[in-house]
Amino acid sequence: MEPLKITQLVNRFQLNKDSYFTGRMDLRSPHETWSLFFRLGRLVWATGGIHRFRRWYRLLRQCCPELPQNNIQLANKEVSKVWEYLVLIILLKRQRIKREQAIALIEQTITEVLFDIIQTTTEGTLTCRFTTQQTLEEAIVLVHSEQILNHTLHLWQRWVDADLATYSPNLAPVLQQPDRLRGQLSEQVLTKLETTLDGQSTLRDIAATTKQNLLLLTGSIINYVHKNWIELQPIADLVDLKSAPVRPISTLPPPAANASLIACVDDNLNVCRTMERILTLAGYRFIAVQDPLKTLPTLLEHKPDLIFLDLVMPIASGYEICAQIRRVSAFKNTPVVILTGNDGIVDRVRAKLVGASDFLAKPVDGKRVVHAVRRHLLATTVVSQDVVPS
Repeated sequence: MEPLKITQLVNRFQLNKDSYFTGRMDLRSPHETWSLFFRLGRLVWATGGIHRFRRWYRLLRQCCPELPQNNIQLANKEVSKVWEYLVLIILLKRQRIKREQAIALIEQTITEVLFDIIQTTTEGTLTCRFTTQQTLEEAIVLVHSEQILNHTLHLWQRWVDADLATYSPNLAPVLQQPDRLRGQLSEQVLTKLETTLDGQSTLRDIAATTKQNLLLLTGSIINYVHKNWIELQPIADLVDLKSAPVRPISTLPPPAANASLIACVDDNLNVCRTMERILTLAGYRFIAVQDPLKTLPTLLEHKPDLIFLDLVMPIASGYEICAQIRRVSAFKNTPVVILTGNDGIVDRVRAKLVGASDFLAKPVDGKRVVHAVRRHLLATTVVSQDVVPS
């Protein structure tokens, strides 16, 4: 498949409009994937990229400032491509937000996604495919695809004209040499910079928080980037924002009775204990299976929401057990994450063939474990103790 260029992207949008295309346009680069949802040639929603959740929470704060952020949380089951959009629909129906706010959030989301897609086309690594599968039954607004693409192309051109083409607004600035700035800035300004440029917020995040124009903000620090006084670094998404604080396990309340149940199938007792601590701290219920022969009976009895499965075990390998799990209809859609100390391409391919959902390298890391769980469980919105249906 030939890499997609900007002109081809424009042409495809025109074709979608002329053919009244309804469906999904998936765009993929080596490191990112985006999905654009169309109805009758117009855009309904856009998602994906490296900061899907970071973008969602930032724009929610920006467009719906009166909405309590703590009332919206990630929980339970497999993450849907369109959960944010379903959340907006529910918030509208419950009159938690205004229609104009939802439209503003949708348009800003589409603009940011298109900007990142356009920037990626300059690398010559973007491919796309279409599917007529309709995953959005309800549309809040139908956005003129050509208009919003042209608007985003204008923003991109201004970004290029400012010599910022090689810098993503998804990068996080970090103050590297504050002493160099002491002679040029007041102590008050420098202190504020040290607090703001801490590597925990992207350029987009900072622009939203400080209510500055993104282009002007980035342009104001780029000279310091060239001098290596400030560094722009990649930053992770906010998938596990809601993970529990690390506290001594003896002080932790027991997980809620309705919390997701996570199983770990591993003959190593230390691994099971480590996983139990990590997942209990994050608020999940946990069950360990050390005997491979007891895997299926135990899983059938407890029916976990996600299964971590060791690859190398006596008697039966992780591949064999995974294949057995997938033959059980009750576990057809249950996420199975392989744990292995040998994270090779052959193992990954073989694991996919027997139905594994993901791979996690050993030794296990707490943040990666919680990240994997969050990523494979459905994002559900809770607003005033009401659960948004999946």
